[in-house]
Amino acid sequence: MHPVTLLLTAAVLAGACADLTVDESSQADLLGGMKDKTDTEDEFKDVRISWEAAEEVLELVDELGNVTNVPAAIYRDDLASDYVAYWLVEFNSSQYAVVSAGAQTGDHKMSTQGSLPSPVSELDVTAEGYGKKCFRYLMLSPGGEMMCRDKIGKIVATTAEEILQTGNYSGEDPRFEHAHEYIEQQRSELAALWAARAAEVAKTSFKADGHVVLPTDTNDVSSYTEIYIRLGGVIRMPVDENTVSVKVGSSAQRNIQTASDLRQYQTAVCRMLSLCNIDDDFNIDLSQKKTFLQLNYIEIALSKDVPVLFKGTQSVEFELRKKLTTGEVIVKHFSLDTAPSRQKRYKEYKSYSSWKYCSIRYESLFPFYWQHNIKKNCPVGCGPVAWAMIFGYYDRRSHDKTSTYGSGSQDLYRSGSDGTTGSKSCRAPNSSSSSSGGSRMKKYLEKIAKKLGTWCIFKNGATPPHKMKKIKGFFKSRQKTGSPTVHQTNNLWKIAARNSIAKQTRKWLCKGWPVVVGTTEGSVYKWHYPVATKYKSRHRKWRRCFRFWGKNRCFKWHTQWHILMYTHQGSANTKTKWRGMSLHYAAIAPY
Repeated sequence: MHPVTLLLTAAVLAGACADLTVDESSQADLLGGMKDKTDTEDEFKDVRISWEAAEEVLELVDELGNVTNVPAAIYRDDLASDYVAYWLVEFNSSQYAVVSAGAQTGDHKMSTQGSLPSPVSELDVTAEGYGKKCFRYLMLSPGGEMMCRDKIGKIVATTAEEILQTGNYSGEDPRFEHAHEYIEQQRSELAALWAARAAEVAKTSFKADGHVVLPTDTNDVSSYTEIYIRLGGVIRMPVDENTVSVKVGSSAQRNIQTASDLRQYQTAVCRMLSLCNIDDDFNIDLSQKKTFLQLNYIEIALSKDVPVLFKGTQSVEFELRKKLTTGEVIVKHFSLDTAPSRQKRYKEYKSYSSWKYCSIRYESLFPFYWQHNIKKNCPVGCGPVAWAMIFGYYDRRSHDKTSTYGSGSQDLYRSGSDGTTGSKSCRAPNSSSSSSGGSRMKKYLEKIAKKLGTWCIFKNGATPPHKMKKIKGFFKSRQKTGSPTVHQTNNLWKIAARNSIAKQTRKWLCKGWPVVVGTTEGSVYKWHYPVATKYKSRHRKWRRCFRFWGKNRCFKWHTQWHILMYTHQGSANTKTKWRGMSLHYAAIAPY
């Protein structure tokens, strides 16, 4: 199950962790498998995935493999009831991704990615366990919490742990009305979360898509976004029953004085694009369309002979004008980099760069710990769990990879009753529920919580960022080699510096250190501390252009980043997965 990030008014000012514990015995039931579904054309025929989502899925196919199940539609209560906000797509029978349907969600293009079973399958299993059936899946918060309703609109399953604690879920009659009441009470807080996510994403995700819609084909474009592409790339554009034609034009044509010069330029542009027909007024051959998830699209390849066609021109600007049956025209602008010297440094298939990865070594040794309840039914805190997972990882790799890392980290977890005393021959357990070390691990977490000064406020274990560094003394006294210390980005002015914190996180991960990341999923006051062990990013370039005194003028190029982190949430029944996150804090314990 997933850690909840819903705001609790009293916990906001305390920096309370945004997750609670659940019954550990339920883990195996939830993660034991997924519903059997058959991959057939009949099942795909009713899927009407948005083009924005399909375009992202096509990118993911190149990375993860073929789509192997029917995409699941996910809605949001704060959006129109008939608007599919996300699509959950499975790849190669092993991975899934939750993809935003479009800019209207205000969310990242890819919300999450992970290993099967997916959150939808977990909801199905939970609902079936109570004799219920999911009919509609809904995204609850930017943190990835989900729920599902039955055919009459009642909540029958949720991944939000905090909601699960509000009702009586014993026997065959779970009182889901308590979950409904809880969500209703949180409407304003959820709206604030989504608004904050939309404000953050607006700076990076959909701003550079570059479509301009004109009322008629005779209208001119006064300003537009130009997408940067490279030789050998591919442009994909959706076409459907409303598409009349797709014509190749040139945004540079307004700077060309004579008709003959204009036609010569358009001819050269047409020759560098596959499917373009010079004799058909520079139209794209729509008979060559392809189909993916019931969507028709054209795939236009860019010739590598552009330097010959344009005699060394450094860039070629052109546009694709798609005319609709309504008379409207959708225009998309591109700028092709033709410099061969730059092509050697970038081997890219599409306008986005290839994914670049950073990861800790031996990630499989990273343990799976979670919070447990202590006094007054309060969880031990996500801060202590984050540091415990890092120390457990150091201890485990020191035992398993001694020839590489030496034995200096083996004192981080020992055989005593609380893991801090006794023989260092005791290897840190893989999970909190380990039969040999479960009780010891709980005491170990409580020891760290005491060291950090974590306290309980309204059933949340709270550790403000400035207290996270208190672990330094604990670490230095037990790490016997190197120069153990703690580094963090906890300066007040860093709270708004999300890009710099993400860059710092990548630097640390590329050096092999797991990173405690602080995320609020919407509010800078309420924190959760997962641990990032992998980081991947891709980017593309864009710029704004406008027409001034009959000529086109363009501003400087901007870089649009798409960043995902592979995080261990430190919560029972929560799987590790790739997430799009807004960070406000990062810390490491290097040695």
